[in-house]
Amino acid sequence: MSTVSTQEKILRIFGGVLLLAWAALHFFLGSALLRHLPLVGQFFFVDAVLAIVGAVMIFIGIRWLYTPALVFALVNYLLLTESRVYPAPVLGKPLPAINSYVIFTFGLDILLIVVLTALVLSIK
Repeated sequence: MSTVSTQEKILRIFGGVLLLAWAALHFFLGSALLRHLPLVGQFFFVDAVLAIVGAVMIFIGIRWLYTPALVFALVNYLLLTESRVYPAPVLGKPLPAINSYVIFTFGLDILLIVVLTALVLSIK
């Protein structure tokens, strides 16, 4: 008999899919930014790869990595929020105004935080 609850399985699938969607969006944005802001574009690529690794680890069910995945989502949310108001790290200036990609990313970040928090709490 499996020790993994149905709730945890559903949260793992949902969390993994959200991380993959987040990565796809950031690969798209990173490729668009490479010409104008190469450092930001490269950061988006690295961040997207980390999100894919996180998604795989969640799909596999490596429980001790659920908390680092939650921290990853929190840090990305804070970076997105902070860079709209204060100078972005490394660039020294706030990033452009809020657009549809930023709003969609905010939504993904909030969903990720909620799902990953529930996932972390489901194993305790």
